[in-house]
Amino acid sequence: MNYISCIIQILEMPMIESYSDNIEMGRFRVQLPYVRNKIQSPTIINSHLWGNLASDIVNYYRVNDYALVEGYLSTSSGTKYKEGGITLNITKLYPFLFALESGKSN
Repeated sequence: MNYISCIIQILEMPMIESYSDNIEMGRFRVQLPYVRNKIQSPTIINSHLWGNLASDIVNYYRVNDYALVEGYLSTSSGTKYKEGGITLNITKLYPFLFALESGKSN
């Protein structure tokens, strides 16, 4: 099985694409947590969101926010549009930690 449940850090805001029947898809990069017993390097992967989740992440999340996600991992070889890699298709999204705004002063 390739089902995963983990915490991600949002590295960029998604690009929303609209398909037939008004179905929206958001593509963006996320960082997975570090893996123990391995070299401590960040794991950056591409992720996809479909439907209302795509608009929710644009409206409520910002760069460097954390979220608890559930979804499916898939691998792909190189295509004419992008290089091969790991893709996370997110099916459920829960808020975890939000970045604080430092624009207000007391």
